Amino acid sequence: MDCNWMGCEQASGTRLAAQALCAEHFLQYSHGRVSTIQEMFNGSSEERNLSLEVQSFLSEVISQAAILATETKFLAPSQRDKLIELSTTAAKVYKRIQGARTVRRVSCLLRTGLAYTEIPEKCFTVNISQRGACIEIRRGLRVAQSIILERFDTGKCSSGRVAWVKQTGPERFTVGVEILDAEDFWGLGPPRKEEEAEALGART
Repeated sequence: MDCNWMGCEQASGTRLAAQALCAEHFLQYSHGRVSTIQEMFNGSSEERNLSLEVQSFLSEVISQAAILATETKFLAPSQRDKLIELSTTAAKVYKRIQGARTVRRVSCLLRTGLAYTEIPEKCFTVNISQRGACIEIRRGLRVAQSIILERFDTGKCSSGRVAWVKQTGPERFTVGVEILDAEDFWGLGPPRKEEEAEALGART
C-alpha cells in the first residue's frame, strides 16, 4: 500500500489516524503533532482535559514508532534514531497526561475499613486522574490511612490511600487519594503504552 501523503510514492510502513504513511511522513506528521500536544499541556489552558483523543493518538505513535524502528527494512540510521526519540518523547507526554487532574464531580461512597457494617460517607470528587482523586468529605482522615471508594454511577469499588488532607471549613475537608488497585478507576483513557517506548530504548 502506498503512502497517503500527497505526492509521495513510497510504500507505507505504518498507519496513523487511519492514514497509511511511509516512515518519513510518519515522522514528519507525528513530530509536529506531539510538539503541539506538549505545548498545549505545558500551558495553563483547560485544553489538557480533552485528553481521550490525545491519549489515543499518543498510544498509536508509541506503538507504531516501535514497529517501524524494529521491523522496517532499509531504514536509515538517522530515521531509526528519530523514531526512537519520537517514541520516547510521546511516552513521556502520555505519562504526564495520565497523571493530569481532570475537573469532574463524581458521587462516591467512602469507607475507612473492610467491615461492611460501617456506615459509608457520601462524598464527591473535585477532580480525578487515572490513579487518584481529590474528594470533599465531612470528616478528617489521616495521611496514609486506607480507604475504600465506591462509585455511585457504576458500583465499582477500589482500595485507596490518603495522600494529603486539608481542612477547608467546619466539618469540611479536602482529601487527596491514591488509587491502589486499578489502573484507570475513573475510565479516563486507553491502556498505558509508555512501556513499549522504554523497552524499545532498552534494546538499542
